[in-house]
Amino acid sequence: MNDYSNHIAVIGAGISGLTLACKLKQDGVPVIIFEKSSTVTEQGAGISISPNGLRVLRYIGVDEQLRNESGNPSEIKFLFNKKEITSFPIDVVTTSRQCLYKILLNKYYSLGGEVLFNHEISNIDLNNSEILFLNQEAYKIKHIAACDGIKSTCKSLIYKNSEQPAYSGYSVWRAILDKKQDKIETHLGPNFHIVTYPINNQRTSFVAAIKTPFNVVESWKAKGSFEELCEDLPLSTRDIYSSLKDSNEIYKWGVYTKKIPSKLFDKNITFLGDAAHPIVPFMGQGGCLALEDGYIFGKLIKLKNDLRASQKLYQKLRLSRVKKIHKESVLQGKLNHISNPFIIFCRNFLMKYLAVARLKPNSIWRYDPDIEINKIK
Repeated sequence: MNDYSNHIAVIGAGISGLTLACKLKQDGVPVIIFEKSSTVTEQGAGISISPNGLRVLRYIGVDEQLRNESGNPSEIKFLFNKKEITSFPIDVVTTSRQCLYKILLNKYYSLGGEVLFNHEISNIDLNNSEILFLNQEAYKIKHIAACDGIKSTCKSLIYKNSEQPAYSGYSVWRAILDKKQDKIETHLGPNFHIVTYPINNQRTSFVAAIKTPFNVVESWKAKGSFEELCEDLPLSTRDIYSSLKDSNEIYKWGVYTKKIPSKLFDKNITFLGDAAHPIVPFMGQGGCLALEDGYIFGKLIKLKNDLRASQKLYQKLRLSRVKKIHKESVLQGKLNHISNPFIIFCRNFLMKYLAVARLKPNSIWRYDPDIEINKIK
């Protein structure tokens, strides 16, 4: 039994786990990360970080580095049938998940952090604060922060009959194009939409969401082909992704989700990120919510110096916000994939003349975790 009984054990070196670990190290709280994989790979995944997420990265001290290594689009453009509906200035950072992971991981290492790779969890004993891994290593810990994704093994071990992820009705094609792009472009169409954005000065993320009743596997690693991609999208959109024709790095991902739970902790385990509240991606907030989760829970641990009090306040702060964004994301998915011609006309008219596309995300982007924490101190 390895003795880490004064450490917060973070399960999963993803966005929420690394953010939490960085914040704890900055505050002098002992922490260790356990990661089942041996490395981090890109797998065709881009990510957009809006001002609320960038605020967290600034508090951790890595926002400028991310900006320097990523795309910094100055404008977002919405199109229908390749004709512009509306456009407006934007302040987001678009990057690859690999880049964000690398920056957070290096920040954690620079703070003296420790990550144990090839550690896949096999059992949890909450009563004795012990965790066991498939490599037969066992650890005595103080508290578990479950940051292990939508298929959370931690949640399955704690709640034997826990809800399984359900198919949302959407599948997403993801790839990285070898071309330069300065703006975010969102192409809307009946039962589909395509988003492209720069992830650095030479490469562009391609994301195509398809509304389909046919279940698609929930996996970042499931590869597809250019021919399959062409079958899912109208011929009129082919030029948007024609450079993928010879690519071997095209991925098809089924979007799965769960009901937002009423509780984000149990005894000495707390759930963060997709392990706590997976949502559909149509507001681009999955990664930003994970950043907020990690930062807020980490700050509360130091601020309250009482894990149970920290858990309760974390839950109070996160549930209302997550439920709001979940609701907005579901609605946005429906709006993006409207197929009725008259309703499409009405949506496009409102977007063009009433600036609804611009105002809607601003209420989410204004969120400042420090202000929210100060309200309840």
